[in-house]
Amino acid sequence: MQFLYVDESGDSGLTPTSPVQYFFLAGLAIDPLHLQAISADLHRFRQHLAAKYGLLISEEIHASAFLSKPGPVARIPLNDRLRILLECVDWCRRRTDVQLLAVGTDKRQAVTNTVFQDVWRQLLRLFDAHLATAGPAQGLVFCDNTDGTKLTHLMHSLRQPAGAPRGAPLQHVIGDPVLWDSRTSYLHHMVDVIAYFAKQLYEPNRRVREKGAHRYFHRLAPINVLVQQQQPPIWMV
Repeated sequence: MQFLYVDESGDSGLTPTSPVQYFFLAGLAIDPLHLQAISADLHRFRQHLAAKYGLLISEEIHASAFLSKPGPVARIPLNDRLRILLECVDWCRRRTDVQLLAVGTDKRQAVTNTVFQDVWRQLLRLFDAHLATAGPAQGLVFCDNTDGTKLTHLMHSLRQPAGAPRGAPLQHVIGDPVLWDSRTSYLHHMVDVIAYFAKQLYEPNRRVREKGAHRYFHRLAPINVLVQQQQPPIWMV
């Protein structure tokens, strides 16, 4: 069994209505047998961030807001907020018990309003293929409850041959998505940071570009399943 913790960066709305050109999903695949150790280490990591930077353990790490609309964390200098995000990337990079999948799309190429379905479809199929080589194993998806109903319908359709015209039906991703409030999930905080820097590879904002942080995603190569398969670092739909 594996769990995939997923978060997004950008939005799935079409341009020109949407202010961003790209929509990305990132997911960390974790064997639940390792989950207790990962959670304990992540709690220690948050204690480290609290001691070093003053980031409260109860505060959400939301990368986009951290840099552009920091709210209460504005008390932490911008350079330190960026260092926090880099430390999050490196915490993930050092782990040998997590694996990364990342999928994105350039919405300027979309002709219909199916960006959400297209990117999620690709991520689910990549996870399914990953599970097929891991045992084979079965997998559950844990994600924020932003578009839970839409995602649940998509997963149901992908298990039916008639609903999977662009590939075989899902074989190993089981059940409905587990919908969480990601604000209270440290693992989703990490995935949020990863998704943010995946998007920054293609659409860096001024602050990120000035600091050279648009290259942070490349630091995740050791856990990136697509890199290990000698494919591009991100699967583009």
